Amino acid sequence: MSKTQNKESIIFSLNPLSGEDYTPWKDPSKMSKEELRLYLQIKKLQVRLSFERLQSSISYTGMIIEAFQSLGLQDWVLKLLNQEIEDTPE
Repeated sequence: MSKTQNKESIIFSLNPLSGEDYTPWKDPSKMSKEELRLYLQIKKLQVRLSFERLQSSISYTGMIIEAFQSLGLQDWVLKLLNQEIEDTPE
């Protein structure tokens, strides 16, 4: 495999939405304008994806709390949690 093919396979094998472990294939100070635009677009998508994950997590937690309240289990769960806190040694 030549150097050009190897570089191209590394560039296109990256998943820009894989999270915090994404690293650009090139130092941003050495990127062309087009590469910088692409890099910034990737970063924007990462921020949007992280925000949407946070929102869905908050929504999911809210749904669980509402379910406990509607089933009348809120007091039972709170008592259970308070017992666990009191039982844990310091």
